[in-house]
Amino acid sequence: MKQVANVAIYYQQLKEEDLAQAVDNVIRLIQQLETLHVIKGVFLDNFNESTELMDLLNSPLSEIDIIYINKPIINEFDNALISQLSRTEKFQIMVL
Repeated sequence: MKQVANVAIYYQQLKEEDLAQAVDNVIRLIQQLETLHVIKGVFLDNFNESTELMDLLNSPLSEIDIIYINKPIINEFDNALISQLSRTEKFQIMVL
C-alpha cells in the first residue's frame, strides 16, 4: 500500500487567466490530489506575485512531503529559496 503524503498546493495565476478560472483549476487539482494525499494548504497568487508563496515557505514545512506547483517558478530569488528549503526541509517540488 502506498503511503499517503502531506502536500501543499501553490498556484500562480497564468497571464491571461482570470480569478474564476484559476479557482476552478485549483478545485480540480484538489479533487485529483485528495484521493492520494492529505492536503495541508492551498496557496494562490496573482500573476507575477509571490505573496502566497512566501506565506507557504514560512509555514511549517517539516509537515509537508510534496509541494505541487502549477508552473516553474521564474523569479530567481524565489526559485533559489524554494530549492534550498526543499533540501533542508526534505520536501519534493512537483511541477504539474
